[in-house]
Amino acid sequence: MSPQSPYSRLSSLIASLSPYLELAQEPLTKEIESHILIALSQVFVQVKQWTHEFDSDSNTDSHSDEDSMAMPVDNNACSDVSTSYLDNGNCLAMVDLMALLAAQNPYIQHLTGNTFVAISEFVVASDSSMGDFMHFICLCLEWAIYNNLSSSLEPNAFKSQYLDYLPISISLLKLKLKNTNWLMVAAIFRVLRNVLKLLNRNLDDNFIKQYLDFISSVILNVPWDLLSEVFVGHNTEAPTGAGEGISHHIKAVQPKEATMFYGNLLQFFCSLVEQSCLLEVGVDSLSVICKIRNLVPKLLSWSHSKLQSSDNVRIYQYFRHKILMLMVKLSFRIHPEYTLIISWLHLVHEYFEDLLLLPILGEKFEEDYCLEGSPFCTSLFNPGKQNKSLRHLQRLAVFLFLRCSLSLFTMKASPDKQCACERLEACLTFDQNLNSECCSENEGLIELHKWFRAHVPADIFLHHETYSKQCLTFTLSFIQLYMHEDDILFEVLLQLFCMPFHPEPRIRGGIHLEVKNHKFVLASDLFNPIHIFHIFLAEVLYDHQVLLDYLISKDTGASCAEYLLRSLRIVCDSWNLFVEFPEMEEAKYLLCSKRRQVLTGSWDSMEVLSSRHVENDGAPSSLETEYKKVLLSDSKHCRNYRLPFVAARDCLVSLRTSIENLCQKNLFPYNPQALLLRLMRFHELCLSNKQ
Repeated sequence: MSPQSPYSRLSSLIASLSPYLELAQEPLTKEIESHILIALSQVFVQVKQWTHEFDSDSNTDSHSDEDSMAMPVDNNACSDVSTSYLDNGNCLAMVDLMALLAAQNPYIQHLTGNTFVAISEFVVASDSSMGDFMHFICLCLEWAIYNNLSSSLEPNAFKSQYLDYLPISISLLKLKLKNTNWLMVAAIFRVLRNVLKLLNRNLDDNFIKQYLDFISSVILNVPWDLLSEVFVGHNTEAPTGAGEGISHHIKAVQPKEATMFYGNLLQFFCSLVEQSCLLEVGVDSLSVICKIRNLVPKLLSWSHSKLQSSDNVRIYQYFRHKILMLMVKLSFRIHPEYTLIISWLHLVHEYFEDLLLLPILGEKFEEDYCLEGSPFCTSLFNPGKQNKSLRHLQRLAVFLFLRCSLSLFTMKASPDKQCACERLEACLTFDQNLNSECCSENEGLIELHKWFRAHVPADIFLHHETYSKQCLTFTLSFIQLYMHEDDILFEVLLQLFCMPFHPEPRIRGGIHLEVKNHKFVLASDLFNPIHIFHIFLAEVLYDHQVLLDYLISKDTGASCAEYLLRSLRIVCDSWNLFVEFPEMEEAKYLLCSKRRQVLTGSWDSMEVLSSRHVENDGAPSSLETEYKKVLLSDSKHCRNYRLPFVAARDCLVSLRTSIENLCQKNLFPYNPQALLLRLMRFHELCLSNKQ
């Protein structure tokens, strides 16, 4: 059977929609809408059925001509421009289906988009040319954008490299897709995002890399400056720096179209950046990441546009969430250049200053009956109180701010340069009249000081007797801010290691001691890694099972292991500071041991068992008998609370035992030997500090 067969069969199926193509562009009656949706559903179901047939026969070497539609293709076939599996008739049928994405009816548009995703799955399953499919989608996206901007572009200016690869003329394309709108552009971006998710589920790196190559070319060629004029300069109000003076010949964009386009574009960019981080991609894909990075200022101005919608506030919050997520993902993908970091810090202050200034210390946040971060929170903006959605945005904004500020520490020119300010006490107490040239080579520290000024007392250094307590209070509130969002928790904790750590004490006998580098005093005390580690363990209630869940999770395993490794190294190097960590006053941060589980091999069980080697008659006692005695003794003579060091010790020793047990059964998902060595070193130090 000829290689055109998969698309020929698709073409025959899509032809059943031809009676409804023109009707879909007009206001629909309920009856016509129902007929179109039924016809689309039949196409969708049939394509899914074909895909299932290919998947079920995937292990068969050959099929009969009657059942098979696939021909083996070379891995480079997608990039071979000399051969196309789409002939003119097949291509026109696909364009007819694409025209339905311009329908004003959201149900028709949504189902059409899902049908295209099903077709992409069918193309992959049938081993057909994915290149043809991507050529077609990219061509339609370019044309839809061009046609919507045609009044501001030169006549006949549309040129696309994809026209050379597909058997369709520009005149036919214009005729078939004459009713394009921004809803169609938004729908194509949604299709592209869902296709990427599909390819990611199939775990085929070759298809994903080809996909990224096609998309890179499109994104690099989009006239983003014109789009900025359309979406910011018309029917919108933007903050300073946004596009001004929109050209009179650019037609108005309806608020619904602008909202859908921008939302789908942000979702697509987030998925694209995340996927590119998982692959070693080529130069073109790296170029598109840089392009998206350069678009961030424009995207931020779009997110602050006032769209005329009844859901304006909630959509605005959703846009802020997505742009923050995009910037966070980009921050892991791009090289942290000095000029870029300074630029992003400026953007964070310009667009998210309100989130940076939200209180951290002692805040109680009310629960909301919705998914965290959802733009549809029932109490999104209630005066005088925060809610979960707003706190989610605060986490992202603070993390992005810290990532930029702390990154500057790693690129300072000379680590031995000292603060040039002669009025040291003014520098440390945030004197607002401080010379602006002070600490000019430590912009990161200056940024942190400005942020600290909003969250810690300005006279914190003047009250030596309460200094340590105030630092711990801030650290506790900061850790609590992130404890219930696992996907970013360990990224924050790891980022804080950029802050230089000074293990020598700052306060002794109520007197502030002289330190080597005064610029890092407050920041390093607020982000003291030993204090953070103690508070982190307290926040998980010293439950080693929680740590184990983090370690074996696909999402947090690597970052949690890295955090524990780095924390344990600092703990072992500064052992006395770890042991002497003070008791927290709040009872909930001291673990009650009345009902805690004592595991065989944990600190308490080992200590008791080692003291009872033999029974009264001198015969060795059974491990089971001794374990029961330990449990009985613990229930009768438990202490109300354990000191932080004792609780942390028990937790980490139990963690080591659990990891070793899983490794013996080959149940741990990766090799944890480095972590076990650190835990063993920690255990050895514990043996010399029995409490």
